[in-house]
Amino acid sequence: MPGVRFNLSFPKLVFWRSIRDALQGQRMAWEALTLTPLTLTTAQPAIPKENILLIEAIHDLCVGTEPIEELWQAWEQPDIWRFPRGHVGFMCVPGLTGRVLRWLAPRLDAPAVRTGQSIVLPIRAV
Repeated sequence: MPGVRFNLSFPKLVFWRSIRDALQGQRMAWEALTLTPLTLTTAQPAIPKENILLIEAIHDLCVGTEPIEELWQAWEQPDIWRFPRGHVGFMCVPGLTGRVLRWLAPRLDAPAVRTGQSIVLPIRAV
């Protein structure tokens, strides 16, 4: 469910003209932000891919599916759940909270990485 990158075409989707115009006026700032670690595909996670779960709404008209697919590839294809929902509709998937908690449970009980007697959280720079 992450905001993978700034959608530079998003202002065109906004219905209210004043907001759309304001967003268009900030385009250069948005473009600069796409070159920072806020664009998740330019960074690598500090945790193993086995501890990453991505959730995608395949009918998301605001963001589209391309950013999450790019992230999935860039992060070496961690677990991904794709739901036939829209931008916010994925939150209404029956039983989603329980399913996520069941996915998380075994991962919360285990340390990220063990080295000898100490626990080391890996950090990778890009």
